[in-house]
Amino acid sequence: MRAPFIRLAAALAMGLTTWSGAAAQAPTEDIRIALSWLRNGQYAALMVADAKGYFAEEGIKVSFIDGGPGKNPIPTVGVGQAQFGVMAHSFIMSARLAPSPVDVVAIGALIQELPYVYIGLGNPGDPDPAPKDLEGKRVGIQADGEMFLKALAKRNNLDLSKVKVETVLANAEPLLVGKVDYFTGHLHNQTYQVELEAAKADAPAHLKGKTWKVLRFSKHGVASYGDTLFTSGKMIKEKPETVRKVVRAVARGLKFTIDHPAEAVKLVDAYPQQIERADKLAWRMKVQNPLNQSADTRARGLLWMDPKVWEDTMAFYKEYDQIKSVAPVTEMMTNAFNPGIKAN
Repeated sequence: MRAPFIRLAAALAMGLTTWSGAAAQAPTEDIRIALSWLRNGQYAALMVADAKGYFAEEGIKVSFIDGGPGKNPIPTVGVGQAQFGVMAHSFIMSARLAPSPVDVVAIGALIQELPYVYIGLGNPGDPDPAPKDLEGKRVGIQADGEMFLKALAKRNNLDLSKVKVETVLANAEPLLVGKVDYFTGHLHNQTYQVELEAAKADAPAHLKGKTWKVLRFSKHGVASYGDTLFTSGKMIKEKPETVRKVVRAVARGLKFTIDHPAEAVKLVDAYPQQIERADKLAWRMKVQNPLNQSADTRARGLLWMDPKVWEDTMAFYKEYDQIKSVAPVTEMMTNAFNPGIKAN
């Protein structure tokens, strides 16, 4: 571990709730997990693990700290306000490499493929676009998307002088109204809006009968993880068995979500303060469950992380001046607590 870590002083005021839908032994330890966004199906594995009693069976009473605009689970865990958190692995990496490093360590990747994609429209039978297909097109990106587009171009001989780039918000409206041909978003998020609008009986001609098609940055750019479970180095040192129990419960929740999506939808739909309804959750499971799995998870178990993915992400962020230095991967991630649970 790099030491000592300077803890961030700002504490976030957020509401905590807990719920268990299954009988189990009386929990003996309170654990808080800070989420990167509002409580929704993105965190299905965690809610299912609670609702099925997997945390309780480990002797743990779990509470969630909801995220949202301006709320970051990394400092929340760094200052000890929560023992665990969920965040995209690049943010965990960046926090460990910051001038004032935060004591956080990744312990399992929920989303095995970064869902950052370039979303366009096509006929149902069309193939997904290739990088060269962006040439001659209008591409909407968010303010932080320039380095991703540059990396995509560099790795695929894409001529950016032939791409008209516009800065847009992270929603599907520019694509739906024909302002852009592609926009950057997340595979398990903004594509839902595209699907709903294209299916409407009164959909405009350029949308009617179309579906979303995506160019995946993880496939054509840099392989990376999405939502990643993390804790603090202090927690790993002082309470390794608690870390092991939490990872095991989450892996069981993820397995149930993958193996029994319809039942998982019901559990998540009924979970307190969860904001998505059953129809959206059912759609999400179809798109998200494949992202939870990879060759690594099939061989080694759910949540497994490849150190090379971390190394490649560090190199990518260093190349585009997002971090000033790199460090051994062992300082920021570990598979030591992985229970080897595999989906069917």
